[in-house]
Amino acid sequence: MGELRRRPLIIATVVMFAAVFVVTGRIIGFGRALHLISGPGVGETWFDNPVYTVAESTVVLVLVFAHAWRTPVLVAVPSILALVLVAEHAAFYRPHISLSRADAVQLMLILFIIMAAGGLLLRMRERSRSALAAAAEERVRRDERLDMARELHDVVAHHVTGMLVQAQAALVVAAQDKDKACAMLPGIVEGGTDALGAMSAMVRTLRDNGAAGATTDLTADLHQLAERSGLPVRANVELTADVRPELGRSVLRLVQEALTNARKHAFDATSVEVDVRLTSDLVLLSVVDNGTVRPSHSGGFGLVGMRERVHELGGRFFAGPTGEGWLVTAELPLEVRA
Repeated sequence: MGELRRRPLIIATVVMFAAVFVVTGRIIGFGRALHLISGPGVGETWFDNPVYTVAESTVVLVLVFAHAWRTPVLVAVPSILALVLVAEHAAFYRPHISLSRADAVQLMLILFIIMAAGGLLLRMRERSRSALAAAAEERVRRDERLDMARELHDVVAHHVTGMLVQAQAALVVAAQDKDKACAMLPGIVEGGTDALGAMSAMVRTLRDNGAAGATTDLTADLHQLAERSGLPVRANVELTADVRPELGRSVLRLVQEALTNARKHAFDATSVEVDVRLTSDLVLLSVVDNGTVRPSHSGGFGLVGMRERVHELGGRFFAGPTGEGWLVTAELPLEVRA
């Protein structure tokens, strides 16, 4: 496509170069145009008309501007030099009514510089716009990758962690009580089924241009999440009004990840409290357990993902030990903040 755009400019440049030289020869004689002989011109022709001179100069200047703006440097430089050379030659040797030779040459040179500078300015502006567009596209791709990474961690890791915990428990009790170990297998199978379903949902989301399906009943989904977590959870959900879909989805993911972390790290917890409530302008959530206190940076991506998700929504996030367990809190605005 770029080559097709350049070709008319190159053809026009060659034609104009030849035309200016031929007209110069018609006005002052080809021998004089080629510096073979000296002396006055061959006589008046209609090419001496000032209207023609202005039109011819305008076309040359437009071609210089177009080359400086559009064509690659390796094409633009020789094309512009050729046009400047033949135009300055004509300005010097052709007779002028109101300008001396020096004035005509100087005027054309100034106009050439102005047109070339204008074309270069437009070229630089377009390159700047292209660079900004490329940077914006890269940011969008990066955000999409981060979102997919969070979804993989929040959704799939939640189910896989449950399967792993149950499988480890089954191994521990298998030596003493095989029946009890076998009784845990349906839970592992159910966790695998849920993980597969979550993966299928993510694939469908990606095929639908990333339009992630949000929860339709946040209160029910939160209670179901607590019941199926495998932890001694006491849930208190007070949502007196609907929240926007992406916010409800984030609340669900935050609670899910907090319960996953509790199941992985606070395996000795005897109490986990989930509290989600609505104020006039915020959704407040907290998940606290009384299990073993673990370091704030355990090497995983759970806390990082939760913090990123909250900050993207314009909220505040905290996770850390309480002295008797671990606390995760978040404040999420009901409306998007500019």
